[in-house]
Amino acid sequence: MPAPSSPLQDAIDRLVKREPGWEKFKRPPDKGGRPGAVSTGRPSATGGNGQQVALEELDASLREYWGAKILTSSDGLFTIEVEPLKKLRLKDGSDFLFAEPPA
Repeated sequence: MPAPSSPLQDAIDRLVKREPGWEKFKRPPDKGGRPGAVSTGRPSATGGNGQQVALEELDASLREYWGAKILTSSDGLFTIEVEPLKKLRLKDGSDFLFAEPPA
C-alpha cells in the first residue's frame, strides 16, 4: 500500500496531468548515498614557482615583534592583544622578515 500523498503532491500530480511540460519539476526519487571512492593522490600540476623556504628556527627567543595590536571582535565584546612577528632567525643564519600588519 503506497504512503498517503500530501495535498501539495496531489496538486502537482493534477497539474502534470493537465500540462505535461511540468513533469520535469517533479522531485526525482531518492538515490541514496554516494559510494566511497579512492583518490589517486597525484599532486596538482599548478603550484609555486619552484622556490621553497624552510622556516625552521633554532631559538624562538631570537624573534622580533612589531608593536602590540589590539584586535576587537565584530560585536565589540572581546578584545585580544597580539604582538605580530617582525623577524625570525632561521637555522641557516638568515633572517625572514614579515611585513608590518595594517593598523
